[in-house]
Amino acid sequence: MSPVARSRFLLIAAVPLLLTACTWVKVSPEAQEVVVVPGNRVTGCQRIGVVSSSVKATIMAISRDSTKVRNELDDLARGQAVAIGANTLVRESINEGKGRYVAYKCP
Repeated sequence: MSPVARSRFLLIAAVPLLLTACTWVKVSPEAQEVVVVPGNRVTGCQRIGVVSSSVKATIMAISRDSTKVRNELDDLARGQAVAIGANTLVRESINEGKGRYVAYKCP
């Protein structure tokens, strides 16, 4: 394999790996105030509704880091929580890049 062909191959092979390390979700200052807590920490809170979010869990058949996927799902859900007047989320499920949350307004 020539040096040019080898360089192209390495570049093409590296792109999916680099993409799996990227964070795509930006969080507004208001959404940063929304907390994600376990279900037993919403005693005395008013249930507002349910929000869902989705991100790419795989890129070019390569699975992304599950912690990064979860964090991005949480961040997207935080933005939706702000839009409906909630300040607290309880994560119900995360599966294949899709998250479901119950939104609450807590004192």
